[in-house]
Amino acid sequence: MTYTELCEKYNFQMPEYAKEYFDSFIAEYSKSKPVLSADDVNLVADATSLSDDARNELLRCAEIINSDDDAHICASFIAELTVYKRVPWVNYIYQDDHFNVEGLHKEQIGWVLVAVMLANTLKNKQPPKDLNEENIGAFRGYSQACFDKNGYWGILEWHWNMLCAAGCMFLFGILKFVPGEFTGDFPVITDGKNYISLAGGEFFVGKEGELVDCKEKSVGMTSFYEDDEKYIGNVINPDGSVELAQREFKKSEWSDFLRGGSHTLEIHIPPRVEYTPENFKKAFIMALDFYKDFYPEHKPKAICCYSWILSPQLKKVLPEDSKIIKVNNCLHLLPIISTFDADCMFIRKGSSLHTRIAEECDKGTEFHFGIMYVPVSEIDRFGENK
Repeated sequence: MTYTELCEKYNFQMPEYAKEYFDSFIAEYSKSKPVLSADDVNLVADATSLSDDARNELLRCAEIINSDDDAHICASFIAELTVYKRVPWVNYIYQDDHFNVEGLHKEQIGWVLVAVMLANTLKNKQPPKDLNEENIGAFRGYSQACFDKNGYWGILEWHWNMLCAAGCMFLFGILKFVPGEFTGDFPVITDGKNYISLAGGEFFVGKEGELVDCKEKSVGMTSFYEDDEKYIGNVINPDGSVELAQREFKKSEWSDFLRGGSHTLEIHIPPRVEYTPENFKKAFIMALDFYKDFYPEHKPKAICCYSWILSPQLKKVLPEDSKIIKVNNCLHLLPIISTFDADCMFIRKGSSLHTRIAEECDKGTEFHFGIMYVPVSEIDRFGENK
């Protein structure tokens, strides 16, 4: 199977980085190596206390994928990227719809792939039991939820399941972490003490410094240039607003800090947590200490996150003493174009925040998802003077 043929089996575009891995993958590919072996099914089933019915169904699903030529190569390649190579965690590779397999529901394809991830963690990484309980419980809970909802075993919402990060996302304090890599068009430079974020391309900028999706909504546009001597670009302030006037930074004083491929720790913010700078700092420190041994080859420069809760526009609907605003004031925020409204799936319907966002949207405000980063060197001082 060629890379083009492989991509045609997917219901979505493959990540940009996938192609560079395909040649080495296909050179070592063997149909005789199961995507998920019977031994690994039993390992996962025992660890997660799956019922006999669920265990037998997971075995059946694995056997179908293992025996189907196209499914085997597609699933093997996903496992190669997400489990064995640990390449950047890109959300859309963890969607429900991967490829069709006769005899399986889409939730069952994901179920097998998540089981591969969990088995790899149980066998090869072996985190402390209290950490892996989160993944074990998630696998069992999502499997049962699929059965309760659909009447067959599989896994629901598996792309948000903590196992989606190759079974290597763990809870520390109030936050969940996974090794990742910096992505996006926002180079960050440093003089060794300070950090400057830049818009790394051409973006339309709205009147409040937000990124917008068309010229009609904009009051200006960004651009970016660099050579051996300097960077010239539009600065992104720590609150996520973009400056329209360009600035120049000499490379004799400033150098790259975060660019595409820079090692990071990515976080997922669970619902209903106590969102405070103190709790974030504790979680950061615990996670960095753990991953330096768990993934010694991964040396993160910063902790990053993508979320609605990082929206710069939340200042319009939350008071200054809001816990969300207090934490966000400690972060370096990066704006993105993607928007949400009061019906965002992560906002509790009927809550005061839901109501306030709806009212602000009616006035014409666009709420944008945000990205944040915290340099590792700033974590010891995180939350001070904020």
